[in-house]
Order: sequence, then structure tokens, then C-alpha cells
Amino acid sequence: MSTPDALPHPLGTLFADILAARAERRRQAAQKVFDPGAQGAALRESLRALEAYAEALERRRWPVPRQIQQDIRLHRALCQVLRH
Repeated sequence: MSTPDALPHPLGTLFADILAARAERRRQAAQKVFDPGAQGAALRESLRALEAYAEALERRRWPVPRQIQQDIRLHRALCQVLRH
């Protein structure tokens, strides 16, 4: 994927949110102490960022990249698992 600077505003900002959420998920996964609440919050924030980016693309009638679509499906499934 390209860098946020290459995207028109606010897509660049929304993509930066995705990158920040991914970094937080990686940070949470690297923690020595398992904190399901923090990991769940990071997962939900990542899903929110992905959905916001996809929605902005759809509003412009631009295609949503397949990887973003797959990430959204994966995050939704993982959020469902965490609820149970």
C-alpha cells in the first residue's frame, strides 16, 4: 500500500489512522502480560479505521482494495469471537 502522503486529504489521514491502529495492535501483541481488554480495544479501533477508510473510498466511488476488504472481514470476525 502507498504512504498516507500520496493520498488526497482526508484519505491520507484515514490511512494514517489505519497504520496507527495496526501499530497499536502490534504493540499489544508484543506485551508480555496478556490484556484482553486492551487487545480488544485495539482490534475494534483497527476495524473502525479500516471501515472509515473504505467508506471514504466508496463515497468517492473508488474501488476498495481487496486487502482492505479482507482485513475488514477478518477484524469483524475477530470482534465477534471476542464478544463470546
